[in-house]
Amino acid sequence: MSLLQAIMGVKQAFIEQRRSLREDVRFPAWVDVGDGSAPRSCTVLDVSDDGARIMIAASVRLPKEFYLVLSKNGTRRRCRLVWRSDEEAGLFYLAPLEHRGNLV
Repeated sequence: MSLLQAIMGVKQAFIEQRRSLREDVRFPAWVDVGDGSAPRSCTVLDVSDDGARIMIAASVRLPKEFYLVLSKNGTRRRCRLVWRSDEEAGLFYLAPLEHRGNLV
């Protein structure tokens, strides 16, 4: 089997498991872990109907559930951590958007 055949075999074997398409957005946001500490800044890299992928410092510990704060006026979404790599995390939305007052 040639290298090209091997690559094509892997590509054909990959099955997209997401329920909805992702849209690249790249905008600033914050993670509120709900323990009274200051929200941590992050960047939303892409979003879908079901969740998002964020970039956040590797030193920030993310609990199983938290709020992704999308604006300084308090627009937020309850999320569950699905996966985590060094500086990225995949989130699943647990609830619709809500408004909780100003972040700052």
